[in-house]
Amino acid sequence: MNSAGNEGVRFEGLEQEVLMNFSSAGIQATLNNLSKWLVAVVFGIMFLWRHDIETLWAFCGVVVNDRLSTVLKGILNHERPVLSLRSDPGMPSSHAQSIFYTVTFCIISMVEYFGCNGITAVTSVLIIAMGSYFSWLRVSQRFHTLNQVAVGAVLGFCFSIFWFWL
Repeated sequence: MNSAGNEGVRFEGLEQEVLMNFSSAGIQATLNNLSKWLVAVVFGIMFLWRHDIETLWAFCGVVVNDRLSTVLKGILNHERPVLSLRSDPGMPSSHAQSIFYTVTFCIISMVEYFGCNGITAVTSVLIIAMGSYFSWLRVSQRFHTLNQVAVGAVLGFCFSIFWFWL
């Protein structure tokens, strides 16, 4: 040990081996795992950019939308795909519901703020495509059926419109 007293000390609790899987399935699994942070990042950016009551209202909608998904899962009690590692009900997909709530709220806010023009139209299509891809990952990774994801997406879309105009 040196005079600082920490040479040779190992912090085993902080060490982790990082395994990178660069196959198509590995990348999709990683993106699927990161998708839960998509909503948080989008609303964090929105709040830093706009920092107003409307953004706070939108975030409150995220929380209510999540509770709605949980209640509906309990009521519908629809099983997940056979190969799923999750035991909770799968209908509706809460990921798809949250993603499409966020996608829809962002598009409505963008059109209201910037107006309807070519840039907002192209951006909206790209946002929908990205949301659709992240939702589809739930099916490709066998966490949900296509119907569970579709119902979650429709619920998120409808609830977002309702919450925006509330």
